[in-house]
Amino acid sequence: MTDRRATRFVAPALFALALAVLLQHFLGALAWAGLLAVITWPAHLRLQSRGWPPAASAACLVGLLILGFVGPSLLLVDTLGGELAGVQRFLARANETGVPVPAWLAQLPLVAEHATRWWNEHLALPGGLNRLVGSAAGDFAPHLTGAARIWGSTILANALYLFLALLTLFVLYLHGPAAIRHVDTAGMRALPRQYPMLRRVFPLSVRGTALGLVSVAILEGCVLGAAYAIAGAPAPALLAVFTGYLALVPGGAPLSFTLVSLLLLGQGHSGAALGLFCWGAFELFMVDKFIRPKLIGRRVNLPFLAVLFGLLGGVSTLGVIGLFAGPFMMAILFEWLRADDADCRMTRKVKTAPS
Repeated sequence: MTDRRATRFVAPALFALALAVLLQHFLGALAWAGLLAVITWPAHLRLQSRGWPPAASAACLVGLLILGFVGPSLLLVDTLGGELAGVQRFLARANETGVPVPAWLAQLPLVAEHATRWWNEHLALPGGLNRLVGSAAGDFAPHLTGAARIWGSTILANALYLFLALLTLFVLYLHGPAAIRHVDTAGMRALPRQYPMLRRVFPLSVRGTALGLVSVAILEGCVLGAAYAIAGAPAPALLAVFTGYLALVPGGAPLSFTLVSLLLLGQGHSGAALGLFCWGAFELFMVDKFIRPKLIGRRVNLPFLAVLFGLLGGVSTLGVIGLFAGPFMMAILFEWLRADDADCRMTRKVKTAPS
């Protein structure tokens, strides 16, 4: 009986493997569509309960997702246009007159003499900045050309994946109940004992991870936005919004405050730039190592270290989507451990019960 049952699953397993190989370049788009559908499904049901047709609710949620990610970026680029023009004028004046050696450079330990000599030879002379940039551009031109081709193809591929993910998400909104029914049937057929636990843990884990990521992104946007304002960065409110959106992905927040620090450094505020960078690094360490794991693990009752290693292992192995896969696998592990522990306690009670 067991052999016949195992043989019955060989053909579906081989077909699933072949289908995964066939769709390997689009599995990421399908996975993101599924995750977004799970995260926003309560909102979709809430809109339908208020009388919205499924198509209208789906179009509204997809439109809000697009507007939420694209709108702030457009506003930020428009607002910072004048600031970037100011930086360009500053660099042009520095190239015409030369950049004097800053006082803090002479106070650096060990490298002050060599750094001052290099600065006088390359940047303090009129036209030195232009020559330095031209020399660096000539050295890196072959690499930049190849990188531009790679970036161009990557941007086009990601745009296609984004379109497919949003299209799949729209279809899932329309036919979600049927998709859930088919998944439940297949899951109960393949894993009759484990699937109910997986069915319960998966949405809790995914929504808990999304809640943790969004909460941390808002927190980092507010904290770093206040730091931008104190440091004197241009348009600190919009920079805070931009930082919050970048904080949704690994490496986004450090990229944001590093760029703002470089912008302040280019405007001549070296102390503010250094202070902002140090504060951003400290804040990032506290948030990523303590606050984010606590928020994510609360819904599925995961300990701090389990969430931390789930996040780190998922990101290092699967990239951004590993932020969801890592905590989910840790949640499954601890559900099994708790079930085994409950079974052991029940067995001990039965053995010690009077007959």
